Amino acid sequence: MIVGQGLLGKIKFKDGTFPQYDRPYLVVYVDNSKIGLLNVSSVAGKEHKLAFRSNHLIQKYNPPFIKSSFVKLDSLVYISHKESQDMYLLSNGQCLLYTELQKILSLITF
Repeated sequence: MIVGQGLLGKIKFKDGTFPQYDRPYLVVYVDNSKIGLLNVSSVAGKEHKLAFRSNHLIQKYNPPFIKSSFVKLDSLVYISHKESQDMYLLSNGQCLLYTELQKILSLITF
């Protein structure tokens, strides 16, 4: 797993509930024991959510995401490497553009 890759799957939200469907995540942290992920959401129909300070539009989202997307900066969760094995690696493992990734990393608190 590499910082900047996209994953698709179901992991608990910060409030402890599970999503009803597979969702995309951005890998923002990796060490020997855990992986840090941010929720990613498509912009379509949710343009108003871009005004929230907790959301950040990804200008050049593809790869690893197919649709125009934003990250939820307050959604950081950690999973084990074992948990990540149940998830699907997006875009054959291609990473988000370096400048996009650096901007996102500068906006979150680990």
